[in-house]
Amino acid sequence: MQGKESVMKKRVAGVVAGFIALLMSVPSVTVAMPYVRGAVGLASMGDSKYTASSYSYSYHLAGAVGLDGGHYRVEAEVGYQNNDIKNMLKKLSMTTYMANYYLDIAVPVIPVAPFLSAGVGVANIYGGNGSDRVVAWQVGAGAGVHVFPFTTLDLQYRHASTADPILGGHKYSIGTNNVTIGLRVGL
Repeated sequence: MQGKESVMKKRVAGVVAGFIALLMSVPSVTVAMPYVRGAVGLASMGDSKYTASSYSYSYHLAGAVGLDGGHYRVEAEVGYQNNDIKNMLKKLSMTTYMANYYLDIAVPVIPVAPFLSAGVGVANIYGGNGSDRVVAWQVGAGAGVHVFPFTTLDLQYRHASTADPILGGHKYSIGTNNVTIGLRVGL
C-alpha cells in the first residue's frame, strides 16, 4: 500500500509542477484577469468494463478560480458528482481536483465565443465499500455568451476519465460525459 501512496504523491507533484510550468510559460500572465466560475449539469457515467456495474444519470457540480488572458484561460477547479449503481443499493461518488486550460476561439460578428478545454488532476472516488485516489483527465468544448460586463454564461460538454480505481477489492473503470451550464464572473 505504501508503494501506491508514493506513486500517487509523485503523480500529484507532477500535476502541480505541470500547472505551474503552464502558468509560467503563458505570455502576458501579468495582464490576465482573474475570475471565478460555477457550473451545474447532468453527468452520465459509462458502464464499468471490469464489473457488471452500470450507473444512473446524476448531477455534476463544479467551482473554479482562474486567469483569463483573452484567448486562453487557466484555472484550478473542484468538481463533484454522485451516481447510483443500478440494481444495487450503492452509490459511486467522485470529487475531482483539476488544472484546466481553455483555448477561446475569437469569431468576429457573432456574440457567442466557442472554446476548447483540457484538464488534468486527481480524483477521490468513493463507492463499492471503499475509496481510492487516482489520476484524472478531461477534454471538452463549449461556447459562452457575455450577459453583463465581466460576466459570461457558458454551455459545455466534457468527457472525463480516470485511472482505474480499486474499490472494496474490485477494479472499476471510470468515464463520464457531462453537460453543464456555468457562470463565469471576472474580478
